[in-house]
Amino acid sequence: MGFPASRSERRNPFVVALAAGFVLTAAVVATLNGLIDRQTQIAIRHNAEARAEKWASSFTVSTPAFQEMVEHGFPEPEHVAQLQSSFGLVDVMHFVTFNKDGVETFVSEPGLRRPVGSINDKALSVYRSGNVLTFIHKRDSRTRQGLSGANRYVEVYMPATLPSGERIGAIEVYVNVTDLDAALHETFRSISWYLVFGTITILLIPAVAYIRSTREVMRKDKELLELTRYDQLTGVLNRNSVSDILQGYFMREGGAEELGILFVDVDFFKQVNDQFGHHFGDMLLKHIAGILTSSVRKDTDTVGRYGGDEFIVLCPDMNIQALREAYHRMMASAKAPFCYSDKTYTPSLSIGAYIATSRDIRRSALHKADLAVYQAKRLGRGQVVEYSEQLEGLFDSPDQKKTA
Repeated sequence: MGFPASRSERRNPFVVALAAGFVLTAAVVATLNGLIDRQTQIAIRHNAEARAEKWASSFTVSTPAFQEMVEHGFPEPEHVAQLQSSFGLVDVMHFVTFNKDGVETFVSEPGLRRPVGSINDKALSVYRSGNVLTFIHKRDSRTRQGLSGANRYVEVYMPATLPSGERIGAIEVYVNVTDLDAALHETFRSISWYLVFGTITILLIPAVAYIRSTREVMRKDKELLELTRYDQLTGVLNRNSVSDILQGYFMREGGAEELGILFVDVDFFKQVNDQFGHHFGDMLLKHIAGILTSSVRKDTDTVGRYGGDEFIVLCPDMNIQALREAYHRMMASAKAPFCYSDKTYTPSLSIGAYIATSRDIRRSALHKADLAVYQAKRLGRGQVVEYSEQLEGLFDSPDQKKTA
């Protein structure tokens, strides 16, 4: 039946839950990736710092000219060879020394040498504060000569300290952490997938509960909607729903022009109840509702129960010939005997027909269809009367309608 929806449809709970699941999973993965990168960097910094300090401690003790190298440079060749041979033990690639003014004094790899006499602010800060600074780098086109063999390395600045604890400058150490970085990422990635799957599993529980509860709410909402919109006996729309739909037609631009209206009365219904019982009467009304519904267009027309034994049919965009074909189908189908509970009755219908014009309002259109059905009953029932202006004034008093 054609009528405008009275409320917006709810979204499919499964689609909502699925979309929410994707969003939450993506958020979990993004969060885990961020945590993995952060924890990997922390672990790499600590490891590189520890290796650099271990190497520097050995460097301080095993190099007799350590203080002279830091303050002035110019180490003995055998000392340089000894230092370079110790690099592989802790993955140190190169180192640079700075005096207490932050000026570079010695570079183990010539490719790392900076302009002579320039002050390194990081080295100067480390010397003054005694704190260690670490910087993680990836190999790229800007990687300096001598460091290109490492995909990932850490630049560590630490104080140059004598065994007595006196700070005499700073040391910059380059530590290769390529293998460590790869191992940590691999380990954390494996753990992260377990966390992702665990999170998804945990999220599935409330998601399933949400879907089930939402479907239950929708089911109850649908039942409530049917209780408030449909006539529970016949299954067609009730009076309030039909009235809303009818009002909607007249509120359209151009009004309800060419809206076919049929008022249908079941003849002698009181006598049917008295003779066959109210339950038989109820089943007869249900039978008539089925006849009306099957006689009109399924997608556009509306059938509703307007009162006890009264029905209304709304047929938009209808000409008089099509309306006549519809009510002839109703009358023909109603003439077939109705059987229920070993009882048989042949019903008849009185129908008032009217097609609204652009001059009509809701009240005037219903009034004209109502006059037509009363005239059909007055003429003996079991027939159809189309509204004409001659009907106006025939039923001005309630008594005249009662005798119809």
